[in-house]
Amino acid sequence: MTNHSQQPGKYDAVLGGQHQTSEFAAVLGGIEGVKLGLSNPNPQVRIVSLKQALNYGESGLDLVIQSLNDDCEDVQNTAYGLLTLRTEAKVKEALRIFDNAQLKSDVGMNYSKLRDYLAQGKWKEADEETRRVMLAVAKREKFRLDDKSIDNFPCADLRTIDQLWVKYSDGKFGFSVQKRIYQSLGGTRGYNREVIKKFGDKVGWRKGGDWLYYFDITFDKKAPEGHLPALSGRVVFGLGYGHQRWDLPSLLSRRDL
Repeated sequence: MTNHSQQPGKYDAVLGGQHQTSEFAAVLGGIEGVKLGLSNPNPQVRIVSLKQALNYGESGLDLVIQSLNDDCEDVQNTAYGLLTLRTEAKVKEALRIFDNAQLKSDVGMNYSKLRDYLAQGKWKEADEETRRVMLAVAKREKFRLDDKSIDNFPCADLRTIDQLWVKYSDGKFGFSVQKRIYQSLGGTRGYNREVIKKFGDKVGWRKGGDWLYYFDITFDKKAPEGHLPALSGRVVFGLGYGHQRWDLPSLLSRRDL
């Protein structure tokens, strides 16, 4: 009679394959199989095992919580997504600690209000909060960040702001999204009026050949990709409102985005 003791059950993690080393080329059942998968150096194997973990009660849930500290961002994001569907007190506390740890700042800026606005889909409030914290970090009194201010803007703070926008918009908004669009149009650090116009058209900051005023910005997830943050609408390229100019070409040329 054939022995099926090593065959996977309904919820068992299957590890290995022709591209795996012999160390992992095995079929293991239960929570031990999940643990082995989560120790695999291949992030994709860890992600597969992570998705199986919640089938094993409290032990599996603890493994998912532990994976918030994985050194791979994709694994972290998978664990985070799985945990947001849970209601246990320890899960909520783990997510709270994780969220606070992600709000890194080189100057002690508190980004919890920006995070909360974005999490609640309050895009206009988040946009205004983004402008406020960036000016505070750069120690600028007026609504203006010139190239020097942008060059000296702390890396940790810029990444925190961008990652919050990207995360809560599901990859639709954020400086890094704008950078990708801007560079795809040939944008560089230098000021190129034609490229800037094309960028404005692409992200929805221009309509009928005219730059939008801030009150015409679409604060909704249905807006075009890269539409937010807008910071100050048509003045983003210094096209109005006196000294309220943001040097976006310099910002979107930052290597750390």
